[in-house]
Amino acid sequence: MRPTTRWAILFMGPPILLFTAIVVVPTAMALRLSFTDANILGQTSQWVGIDNFVEAFTNEHVRKSIRITLVWTLFGALIPPALGLGIAMMLQANTRFAAIMKSALFVPISISLVVVGQVWIWIYQPGDGLINQMLGLVGLESLEEAWLANRSTALWAVFIAWAWQQSVLAMILYLAGLTSIPGELVEAARVDGAAQFQVFRRVIVPLLRPITTVVLSLIAINSLRNFDLVFAMTQGGPVRETETMPMLVWRILFRQHEQGLASAVSLILFAMTLVVVGGLTWWGRRGSYVD
Repeated sequence: MRPTTRWAILFMGPPILLFTAIVVVPTAMALRLSFTDANILGQTSQWVGIDNFVEAFTNEHVRKSIRITLVWTLFGALIPPALGLGIAMMLQANTRFAAIMKSALFVPISISLVVVGQVWIWIYQPGDGLINQMLGLVGLESLEEAWLANRSTALWAVFIAWAWQQSVLAMILYLAGLTSIPGELVEAARVDGAAQFQVFRRVIVPLLRPITTVVLSLIAINSLRNFDLVFAMTQGGPVRETETMPMLVWRILFRQHEQGLASAVSLILFAMTLVVVGGLTWWGRRGSYVD
């Protein structure tokens, strides 16, 4: 065996073992459990074939949870990246104000989603919450709501809290991408008569394609695995209107004790994640170029 091969095995071995331990083995165990009626109370499990998957796709609550998760992922792929890019472009200037704002905007991404949830619960408080107080100050008391208790507003209220944090993640990545764009290309486009919007669309956006792929992939993964914030703010309520798939898995496993069904729903979520991230990776590999 050549020395380079030994070094490759030495360096690649631990990551492969770690990946196997935390991804491959749990996935294989979930796959096995999904074909049984196993429960966490320790009762003997029986082989049930694909019954859990049939129930997952025919159960009203599971289908609703899938719809909520897909809607969340769709809007998550649109709003936080757009906000993040806009903020990054505004903060690109090397001014003292931009430096202060960058430091301030790092706060949301540095705290846990549970803390974020508690902050936004206060903002949404029915009586003395920040939003309702502001509406009262401008004479719009009729618009005051119990934002997290209303079935028509709860999902979007939680989504806004989540998007607030994810926009900062997108901003950080886009700031890194913008600083790597050669200034000569932008100046050359302007010398050729390109307007500001044309420079943005034909130079900046194509060159940011690799960063955009990373941003979309990370935010899509965070959308699909969103549990902490929902649990902290609503626990899936009211009437399961904010019950994402991770929240549903928790409910099935720890409230209904159905480990087999929970494993089946987890595998459906895992498959959705693979499809979404795989599609984004394919899109990103189509190449970045400047027209």
